[in-house]
Amino acid sequence: MCRAKCLIALATFANCIFAFPIEPELTPAPTPYPTHPMDDPEWVPPQGPYHELDQKFWINSGQRLVADQLSKNHPNLNLAKNVIIFIADGMSITTQSATRVYMGGEQLALSFEEFPYAGLAKTYCINYQVSDSGCTAAAILTGVKNNYGTIAVSGHVPLMNCERSLEEENRLTSILKYAQLSGRSTGIVTNTRITHATPAVGYAVSGARYWEDDEDVPGECVDIARQLVYGDVGQNLTVVLGGGSRHFFPAGVAIEEHGSVGRRRDGRYLVSEWLQLADRQGDRAAYVSDRRELANVDVGKVDRLLGLFAGNHMSYRLEHAPDEPTLEEMTAKALELLSKNDKGYVLLVEGGRIDHAHHDNLARLALDETVEFHRAVQHAARLTSEDDTLIVVTADHSHTLTMGGYPVRGNNILATGDFSRLDRMPFFTLTYANGPSYFDHFSQTTAGRANPLFMDSHNPAFTFPAAVPYEDETHGGDDVAVFARGPYSHLFSGLYEQHLIAHLIWYASCLGPDGSLQAEACSRGVEGAAAAIGIPCFACMAGLVAAVMVIALSNQLTI
Repeated sequence: MCRAKCLIALATFANCIFAFPIEPELTPAPTPYPTHPMDDPEWVPPQGPYHELDQKFWINSGQRLVADQLSKNHPNLNLAKNVIIFIADGMSITTQSATRVYMGGEQLALSFEEFPYAGLAKTYCINYQVSDSGCTAAAILTGVKNNYGTIAVSGHVPLMNCERSLEEENRLTSILKYAQLSGRSTGIVTNTRITHATPAVGYAVSGARYWEDDEDVPGECVDIARQLVYGDVGQNLTVVLGGGSRHFFPAGVAIEEHGSVGRRRDGRYLVSEWLQLADRQGDRAAYVSDRRELANVDVGKVDRLLGLFAGNHMSYRLEHAPDEPTLEEMTAKALELLSKNDKGYVLLVEGGRIDHAHHDNLARLALDETVEFHRAVQHAARLTSEDDTLIVVTADHSHTLTMGGYPVRGNNILATGDFSRLDRMPFFTLTYANGPSYFDHFSQTTAGRANPLFMDSHNPAFTFPAAVPYEDETHGGDDVAVFARGPYSHLFSGLYEQHLIAHLIWYASCLGPDGSLQAEACSRGVEGAAAAIGIPCFACMAGLVAAVMVIALSNQLTI
């Protein structure tokens, strides 16, 4: 290894000093430059885990998986009293796969990947092949696809058009509004600004996702932060937790607890106005601004809760911000408060910083934020019952991250994983199609790319290579995964349009606009139907018998 590193260093130094290119060679050559490990006559193929070498391991494993599928694949025909929608902003399927390895092994599973049903959703906007978070959130939360960059308005509203966004026929209704009309509690949790695109679709209507405060908002349109306080949905939210306090305070006013300043031009203190409005409505309301205050909230003494924990987006977990709660902690507190309502609740939880890390080509941060999202889902699954709670986990869109080359089993996902015979250097398993990191890996003065051997790719601030220079790495247009458990979760299987997610949630929870399809039992009400409809006993017994027989068979198999 030392000899190889010395040769690579010598070659790199020579190439930089004398500026002569290394000619691509596809076959071993007698040069001082490093070659692919397989070109070494003494090369020995890597070996996988010893216990996986024998075919019995895979036969028995497969049979256990069959039994597992049989045991969990029975339609749950209860009605969903509660709904939790988890959106991992920018979590592509590649991000999921890489995160498993980051967590410790290719064979691992994220919490939501163990849900009994999964599908794929198409993520395009009606006017763009590759979407943004505004139009994808509209599909998921309102059941209507719309234009790139707009917030809960129909396709008749072009981006940045205030006038058309005010027309009633163009304004969309989110699932949170339907839940409020049914008497259920509602909440939003995010580690982005609470006025950012995904959470905003839950409670606001806007011709542009960029109108988070009153700066640059045209005409008679109302900014997103103000709609959180006074909007038809916003003023009735039970719990709101996230970042973005700067949009709720006057411009120049110091928000000392967040090391930030306000941005509002109208001079309004919207947090104070939120508290005053809640008091006039007869609600016991609380505002918290850090992790300790959130932990100390006694939900028995609070009817409504607003928490803003950062001036801008909340910190990445690896930035170690002890005063900010984690996504899991915010989700847990939200569920404590929402669960007080006997009629049920609808909660939206966004893991938004996955997206931001990808935009900056910060792959390690993106994977680590996916782990944080996994923990939040895991906690919610532990606290709720499949009998009456539908949990849907998905991403809004993907990113351009790829996982390629031929890295050996168990190779560190953040490290180099293969070697190129063309430029005689190793390359990273994780790369992006575009982004600002292009200039960190491709020199503007010499030919070729920089040598990864001398890079610290485990540093959270390390930018992974991008093939095309771009100021901000773009979203991807590929399908995203959808995972579901609980009432009617079997309906989320297959490949479908993204807006179907909202319609399936309506069906399972007796929500939605007048005339929408609903489960037959909705006529009896959610509570009555949940008690009256369950998995038929004979179906449960049949599944149990089948599972036992398969397990017994797998234990008898011999090779």
